[in-house]
Parts: sequence; structure tokens; C-alpha cells
Amino acid sequence: MDYPVTALHEKHIKSVAVLEKRCFPCPWSEAQFHAALQDKFIELFGICTAEETVIAYLLCSSINDYAEILNIATHPDFRQKGLAKKLLTFWLAQDHIQKAHIILEVRAKNIPAQNLYTQCGFKQIHCRKNYYGDDDALVMALN
Repeated sequence: MDYPVTALHEKHIKSVAVLEKRCFPCPWSEAQFHAALQDKFIELFGICTAEETVIAYLLCSSINDYAEILNIATHPDFRQKGLAKKLLTFWLAQDHIQKAHIILEVRAKNIPAQNLYTQCGFKQIHCRKNYYGDDDALVMALN
């Protein structure tokens, strides 16, 4: 089944927060997502089912020539189907991202995410020891 990438809005926040809670040990709250969407530099893209349930999303920020991936998640039942890569590729193709220096942080233990970022051209530039308390953060960059 082909799932298109779409911009997500306030009506999607509850579904995004449910997915966030399912995927991360320290999830963002609905209030944090609502606040993020009020920021003109924040973008939220997702992939939804026909019923408007978010099954994958990408939260990112971009200011002039600097951009950052804040969160990316895929529902466990939909993993290994290329949805995260589809989201990331979609965002990286946006005109305003073309000349941006893009960074992200990823858990050192999250090998699937690291593989995705490496496939998309990211390279590790730093390691933040114990950033997550129980894990290091690898800082990766593109451009």
C-alpha cells in the first residue's frame, strides 16, 4: 500500500502523541507538540492511514541555513516498510532545506535509526556521553 507524506496539523497532534509515547521512553506530551506547532520554524510531516491515524511522523526545524531533525518515529506494526526513509527523503527534498546544514541526535543503541541516517548521507560528527541518561547521543550531520 502506498502511503503519501502529508503536512500534519493540530488535528493530528493526539495521534502523534500516542505514537510518540509508544516509540520513546521519554516521549513529548501533546502540549509540547501543540507548542512546537506554534513555532513558525517547526515542520511536522507524517504518514497516516485512511482513518487519519498517524503511523509515522517527522518533526523538524529549519531557520535560514540551519535545520535539525527533532523526532522521527514509525509505529512498530509499520516498521521495515521504508516509511521513515520516505519521510526523511521527502523533507530533505524541500527547497528551503537544500543549502541547510542539518543535524540530529540519535541514541547510540538505536542502530536501525543510525543506518537510516547513514543511508541518507548523514555522518557522525560527535558523541555526547550519557546524554539520555542511559545512553549516549551520536550527533550526525548532513552538508
